[in-house]
Amino acid sequence: MQELPPGHNVVVDLAGQSVTVVRYWSLDYTVHDTGESEQARADALFSVLLDATRLRLRADVPVGAYLSGGLDSSVIAGLIARHTSTPLETFSVTFDEAEYDESGFQRDVVTHLGTRHRSIRCSTAEIGGQFSDVVWFSETPLVRTAAAPMLKLAGLVRDSGYKVVLTGEGSDEMLGGYDLFKEAKIRRFWAKHPSSKLRPLLLKRLYPYMKNLQAQPEAYLRAFFQIGDSDLQSPFFSHLPRWRLTQQLGSLFSRDVSAQLAGHDPLEELRGRLPAAFSSWDPLAQAQYLEATILLPGYILSSQGDRMAMGHSVEGRLPFLDVRVMELAGHLPATVKMKVLDEKHLLKVASRELVPRSVLKRHKQPYRAPESQSFFGAGGTPSASAPWVEELLNTSALQTTGLWDVPAAEKLVAKVRRGGPLGVKDNMAFVFLLSTQLLTERFNATVGGTP
Repeated sequence: MQELPPGHNVVVDLAGQSVTVVRYWSLDYTVHDTGESEQARADALFSVLLDATRLRLRADVPVGAYLSGGLDSSVIAGLIARHTSTPLETFSVTFDEAEYDESGFQRDVVTHLGTRHRSIRCSTAEIGGQFSDVVWFSETPLVRTAAAPMLKLAGLVRDSGYKVVLTGEGSDEMLGGYDLFKEAKIRRFWAKHPSSKLRPLLLKRLYPYMKNLQAQPEAYLRAFFQIGDSDLQSPFFSHLPRWRLTQQLGSLFSRDVSAQLAGHDPLEELRGRLPAAFSSWDPLAQAQYLEATILLPGYILSSQGDRMAMGHSVEGRLPFLDVRVMELAGHLPATVKMKVLDEKHLLKVASRELVPRSVLKRHKQPYRAPESQSFFGAGGTPSASAPWVEELLNTSALQTTGLWDVPAAEKLVAKVRRGGPLGVKDNMAFVFLLSTQLLTERFNATVGGTP
């Protein structure tokens, strides 16, 4: 196989037959600053997004829309309700725990737009009960449980007689919506003033929905933002804290697995795939590119999105990922996508007549779901909805899989069983461990051997 530079043809020779794969389009964040006013840019965004939405309403079956209570899905619902003749039915998932539940904002949007609305409540126990099917449909290890409620939501859509829904995915990546983008902007600023005692407290303001983070001492917050010269020079500056956190999951692997992975440098591999113009882009654009080309297709659109929807034969359509919307967003100056720390600023300007003020002014809250607590009940016993947990996480099962440092894995499981507060790393590690065990069991993919 001959590989040519990114953006060019790739020629593959299969048994003497030449196949040419052509990349016909790629993300471009080169700014086209035409000097237009903010309102003119907002009007242009509104126009192309409306057309993208209308295009995705074409179907020979009824089309509904997901409604999370956030800005993105509310905008899509507003475009349908206010600017098309399509009768709109919206669908939402709600949670028992206030930390995850957005039903109040969902009600605000439904009242504002007058949609027919259906919602389904997903309990913590149900997440555990759904997780085996989630892994079956996703066919990959996971570090989050957030796909489970999406599987249940797709079931509601199908049971309601719908086969197609419009969703708001892609808006955060294209228009600068993630907290990670704000975090990176602050980290760059803090790198110039490393001795500041007040600025670490802004981390709490960035993540008010993370209770464990709010309880952390100042020393922890300061350590989180330690930045070296090599970090500042890295093209992956925005994502390094997250990727380093995920990298720590490798401590669960056996010595043999770790040895096999030791020679692989994923960052170096990724560096070789970056577009030639990457270094000339604004830091926000660089972060957007990484998010849009890694997490978006690999997880949000696949494991959490399409695979869960298709588990109930539901098709998801995404107006924000219309090529015209992506091109327009890519060429916008960073300052209109994130104005100081106001994420998706231009989208808010464009949609202020569509969505209720409560949604426009709310703090950005990413979609999340209960994690490790979904699998154990009182006293550390497996939840009644997920009795298979015991079978998959006992010593024999961990040894048989052949992937794990068994004492490290057992220590993690014991910690989760105790039921105390867990940090992001422990939650990710446990879901990764359990989903991988489920994957090997459901697909008969045992590696074999005792580590």
